Amino acid sequence: MRQKNVQQGIRQTMPINRKAKDTFFKKVYESEERRRKLAADLLGLKSERVSAANVRPVLFGNKENDLAFLCGDVFYIMMEEQSSVSPNIPYRMLEYIVAGLRSTVDSEQLLYGRSRVYFPVPKLYLLQIGLEQQENRLPQTLQYDISLSESYIPAAIRSKDGARKPDLEVEVHVYDFRMTQCEMLEYIEQEKKPERFLPYESDMQDYALTANGITYMQRTQGNETYKKPRNISSTAEFLELMLKRGIFVDLLSDKEVCDMTMAQFSRDEILIYQGREAGREEGREAGREEGIEAFIVDKLEDGIAEETIIGKLRKRFALDEKTARKYYETYAGTMHCK
Repeated sequence: MRQKNVQQGIRQTMPINRKAKDTFFKKVYESEERRRKLAADLLGLKSERVSAANVRPVLFGNKENDLAFLCGDVFYIMMEEQSSVSPNIPYRMLEYIVAGLRSTVDSEQLLYGRSRVYFPVPKLYLLQIGLEQQENRLPQTLQYDISLSESYIPAAIRSKDGARKPDLEVEVHVYDFRMTQCEMLEYIEQEKKPERFLPYESDMQDYALTANGITYMQRTQGNETYKKPRNISSTAEFLELMLKRGIFVDLLSDKEVCDMTMAQFSRDEILIYQGREAGREEGREAGREEGIEAFIVDKLEDGIAEETIIGKLRKRFALDEKTARKYYETYAGTMHCK
């Protein structure tokens, strides 16, 4: 009876953020059936009941985590999708999971209660996608783990009894579906997948192939380092190709979803990429301007503070503070007028 009450409390208090910016990744795992399948792929667990459990930690403004759900009220599965490699993912996941776990129980009982508070078991995952020019930048194995302890400052003195061992650890299980440009081209032209992908047939793999392919096709426009496929010439044709190959038929048959998908990757992958790369070449300043505008608007929509945006703008586009601030004032003002 006590455990039943705990489970009911979890379902009633778990917050669901329905106003999050819709992305194709979230669209893929919007259905309960795909979440159940994901749980089976990750944990070997079949559950008839899954419920959304995304959180919005205060430190991240209005940006919620990519995917989180309760599986049978026992496991709390949380996953992030990322196209750029970051060693700080374990700490980000720590922020998310602490907020998520605390939302499952009464805060006063958790902090001051005499009875033990029971949580669902957290399981943390990262779906890594993206394109690499060199094969040596890919991991040796598709699945591996990264830990928060890798980021701790090494202890100068180590005691024999292990007293200086870190008391806080976070382990994130990574599924790394990055591909080289040559691998992506082979998949588009010949439907040949990298051999390391073969043991991991899943929606995660299908998503990675779709996302990496969209990025590849968009970068073939005006970038000679990306060879154009012989069989298709545009992002829209790539999505049609995926549909013919039976990838996300339910989603890619929907024009609205396809338009949203291309727009998402155009903003997050192409405009910023072209803005950064095009700015290095004479005569392509327009691409840089477009990338800067897209970057500022995206951060404003996510509720990021002005000084933080300016700092990130300087780092990403190699700007001095005066120029970065001028760009911010220009495009932030334009957004407020709309």
